[in-house]
Amino acid sequence: MGGARQNGEVASSDLLGSVMNWLRGRLPAANPPAAARPALAEGVGTWTPCAVRVLVVDDNPSNLMKTSALLESRGISPLLVPNGAEAVALACDLHFDLILMDLHMPQLDGWQATLAIREFEAHHQHEAVPILAYSSMEIPAEDLPASGMSGSLSKPLKADELDDCLLRWCPGHRADGGRDPFAGSMRP
Repeated sequence: MGGARQNGEVASSDLLGSVMNWLRGRLPAANPPAAARPALAEGVGTWTPCAVRVLVVDDNPSNLMKTSALLESRGISPLLVPNGAEAVALACDLHFDLILMDLHMPQLDGWQATLAIREFEAHHQHEAVPILAYSSMEIPAEDLPASGMSGSLSKPLKADELDDCLLRWCPGHRADGGRDPFAGSMRP
């Protein structure tokens, strides 16, 4: 797969193709039946339907559980995945209202995963889902747009920061009373 390279890195159009080829050989089908969805986050948490579709991506199970607990206390049952490669597969297959993306992960880090998701959205003319850098290190706000990030949240996540985040990015998160957010969300 030949493509333009910048500073020794594969251009973003090649990145999505590389990630998707890698995923085809490593992951189960990205669109499992509803009964199989919890297996995507096996050992990390479970998936249950709610009104807001949030994907939390972090290679640290403790961080995933803490973030999940905070979201669940607000009526949101997030889908949890331990790496950027799985996040890309899911974001290309399902619709999310918000993605919290750890930056430093094995296989595919948060920066690369975000660029791959943005490439998919642009190529398929999908509206950009808010992707927030979720990190314990401070990220200058001016660095976020170039990386495809919509904003950032700091770890450990604090309840008031989560509330502000939900108000900004998912203002109707309490409006829908528990329908399956992934029903009918298959992208063409």
